[in-house]
Amino acid sequence: MGKIMKILLTLLAIILLSPHLAQAREISRITDWYVNDFQTIIQVQKDSSLLIEEKIVADCGNLPEKHGIFRILPLQTKTENGIIKTSIDLISITDFSGNKIPHSATTDNFNHTITFKIGDPNKAVRGENEYKITYSAKNAIRSQNNNFDELYWNLLGNFWDLEIDKFSTDIIFPAGINQSNSRVYLYSGDLGTNKNLLADYEWTNDNVLHIRSKQTLTPRQEITASVAFPKGIIIPHKQGLAELYGNYIWLLIPILVFILSFWIWNKYGKDPRVDKTVIPEFEIPENLTPMEMGIMIKNGSFSDSLITATIVDLAVKKHITIEDIPKKGIFGKQDFRLKKTGNKTSALNKSESIMIDKIFGSNPEILLSKLKNNFYKELPAIKKAGIENLKNKNLIYGKGLALKGWFIFLAMIMIFGGFAIIAKGNFWLAVSIIASAIIIGVFGVLMPKRTQSGAELNWRIKGFKLYMETAEIYRARFNEKENIFEKFLPYAIMFGITKLWIKKMEEIYGKEYFADYHPGWYVGTAMANFNADSFSSQISNLSSGITSNIGTTSGASGSGGAGGGGGGGGGGGW
Repeated sequence: MGKIMKILLTLLAIILLSPHLAQAREISRITDWYVNDFQTIIQVQKDSSLLIEEKIVADCGNLPEKHGIFRILPLQTKTENGIIKTSIDLISITDFSGNKIPHSATTDNFNHTITFKIGDPNKAVRGENEYKITYSAKNAIRSQNNNFDELYWNLLGNFWDLEIDKFSTDIIFPAGINQSNSRVYLYSGDLGTNKNLLADYEWTNDNVLHIRSKQTLTPRQEITASVAFPKGIIIPHKQGLAELYGNYIWLLIPILVFILSFWIWNKYGKDPRVDKTVIPEFEIPENLTPMEMGIMIKNGSFSDSLITATIVDLAVKKHITIEDIPKKGIFGKQDFRLKKTGNKTSALNKSESIMIDKIFGSNPEILLSKLKNNFYKELPAIKKAGIENLKNKNLIYGKGLALKGWFIFLAMIMIFGGFAIIAKGNFWLAVSIIASAIIIGVFGVLMPKRTQSGAELNWRIKGFKLYMETAEIYRARFNEKENIFEKFLPYAIMFGITKLWIKKMEEIYGKEYFADYHPGWYVGTAMANFNADSFSSQISNLSSGITSNIGTTSGASGSGGAGGGGGGGGGGGW
């Protein structure tokens, strides 16, 4: 009786204590995620692909800030016959009830893997969680051997960082592949082992091979199956260009984009050829305004220097005067006052008329500083009018200008898209998109097309610039002309040779000429003792003053306004 009591008490103790022992074991092991159960169903397709469903039960206990798991799959395998590329197409990620789970996919083109990061970053999880991953894998059957075909598949993967308590898989073969005509080999354990230490298998149906682990799998342990079967049942996979050449196939995109962009540019953007040596042009070609000439030589582009040149040109033509207002005190800023002269503006072209109207409005005079944060809004209308002037003179084609806008817009979109793709991990595709964007942008800049008359005129403009740059050679011609210094000054500003032009004039006319020279359209205290250097400095100050006041500026000095500055939108917190 005493022995029976001892046995009963022992059994009772085991029954009572075993849950606590199990609970203690679980608590001690949950320092991170671990996998309770890992079940897969692999359906072998006759086109050499696999349809795979993985059902994973993972547990993180009560650990804080856990959101989900990630699954890494290889995209290529090295073999003695070369590299085999495997395309992975994700079908779905859900729980066992079919509810979708948030996830993201990242492709590592250097290590040739794809990673599915599963879980909601804004939601912490506890305890057991279910994940069902369904995907297809192409080019999974090896057909290089002349005697048999083979499914040689790493069922689990040897790069799990988690313990896996139970693993099982059912491999379902198509008709014609069965237990009687197949040979099965299992390899399990650490990476590279040729033994089977951790798993066993059985045929549960004539064409269903069931494989299961015999014990808990520690991190980095794997189970691989080799199933050989007769040839002629599975159709060998035919690799497409993307599989044959990998990520380098994306580099074809910039080549194709270049060919297409070149064809469009050649048809709509390439100027008629003018094979003539540039010779000096002694007069303003076709009496173009500085703005028209600037747009012509810059292929439809517009810059702040054209505004400065036009304002000076309007002053030289006696439609406005410019007064220099010196800065006051140490922290003061130089300013300029523009005044209308009251002369008739009927001889001005549309862009010049718009310019005067937008600068002054109904006011007879205005400070340049008052244009800050406002006048830049008028630049598109002024630019459009300048371009329309050239189109009406049959100097440029409108279609090339329209294509330029679309090309540059498309290039900007593609650049943003390229950087977004980099964030997704597809490096080579991103490189090809960004390279294509640069190609499109360059052709966009070159796109505006001059007519035959425009190309001839552009050749003459180059000659006009050459004349201004080498003025001392043609000293006699300058002596014959009146007010040529002022007349050509706006064009020097437009060409970006202001300082050179003023020095050339001083060399030709002499310092004595400039000592008595005072332009009627410019008023400034710094001009009392006029010389070439002082005038060059004043023109430089005027140019920078106009440039800084036709755009936006910082609001830190109190000169900003609502909606000014860069960017837009808002946000905060997390």
